[in-house]
Parts: sequence; structure tokens; C-alpha cells
Amino acid sequence: MAARTKNLQRFFDCAQLAIKARVAPASDASRASELIFSEIGLSRPNEARRDCARLPSCAHFDAAAGLAQQGPSDIAAVAAALAQIEPELVWYNRKGSSPAFAAKHANAMIVGPNGLETHDHVQIGVSLMAPDTVYPDHQHVPEEVYLVLSSGDWRQNAGAWHEPAIGGIVYNPPNIVHGMRSRTSPLLAIWCLRAEPAA
Repeated sequence: MAARTKNLQRFFDCAQLAIKARVAPASDASRASELIFSEIGLSRPNEARRDCARLPSCAHFDAAAGLAQQGPSDIAAVAAALAQIEPELVWYNRKGSSPAFAAKHANAMIVGPNGLETHDHVQIGVSLMAPDTVYPDHQHVPEEVYLVLSSGDWRQNAGAWHEPAIGGIVYNPPNIVHGMRSRTSPLLAIWCLRAEPAA
């Protein structure tokens, strides 16, 4: 089995430390993130992934990462580590995206299908949106923890939009409807999903 690269390990270490510093002890977000990072302790390179690929909206990555690097020092470290692995990522549009939305957003897996590593029930990825873009409300079975690297707004169900700010944490329980939107600057966020193993 191939060893995990130093750049990827640095990203995992920085992201885990930044999330741990921000979630309340014994909270759902703390429990979920601890499980996710403990389960990716061993390297599982994804030998079947496609070649790296960028989309037009990836032109906003450098600006978004640059803004994140002006935030708290641990968030700056996450952004710098993400920038090191970004050229290796396979970027894709959300399934069913309209042409207009497809031109303004991109997602990439870091752990998961077409990610740098694979796992049975953990996914870690990144979302990037151009300014003035709304990511449609959606829901999924796995619970989710976001580490927010930019300004932007987030909401759950029919609740009001709110801004977690750079370094904010967003926890989405299983099946909750949620969405996000950028404003005058691009939105960049790390997301971590964990589904319970099949019985």
C-alpha cells in the first residue's frame, strides 16, 4: 500500500486541529469529527480515481484561499495545506446542476470517490463557489461538519441565513435540508461526511 503524501497528511492534521479547536466538547459536531478523523488514520490511496481536472469556477480558488490565509493562523494553515493538494483534485459539478449554476461552482473529493484516498463510509471534500452564487437547498443521510474558510451565508430548513465567518463550524444533522450562498467574494469550505456502516 502506498504511503500517504506529506502534503495530504499536513492537510488532514491542519483541518482536524482547526475543527477540534472550534467545536464544543461533547457536541454532535465534536463526536462526528473525531470519528471521521480517527477512521482515516490509515492511508488508503484511491488507485481508481480519474485524472485531476479543473472547472471554470476553479479560477476563484486562489482568491478564496488567499482570503482564508488572512484569517486566524490555524485557518490560514488549512488554506495553505489545501492549496498544496488542490492541483491533484478532480473537480466536479453537483449532479443535476443547471448550466448557470455549473459555471459558478465546483466540488472536489479529498477522501471518497475520485478522491486522493478512499474509505467505506467517510467522505472529506471541498466546495468552491463564485461570488453571488446560491448553492441549492439539499439533504443527505450522512451527518456533516463544515469548516468554513470564507465569508458567506448558511441556513438549515427554512431558517434565516447566517454567517459563520472565516473559521466557523456548521454541523448538519442527518437528512436536514441545508444550503449556502456567497456574496461579493468566493465561498470556500471543507466538508466532512460520515455514514454509519451497513449492519
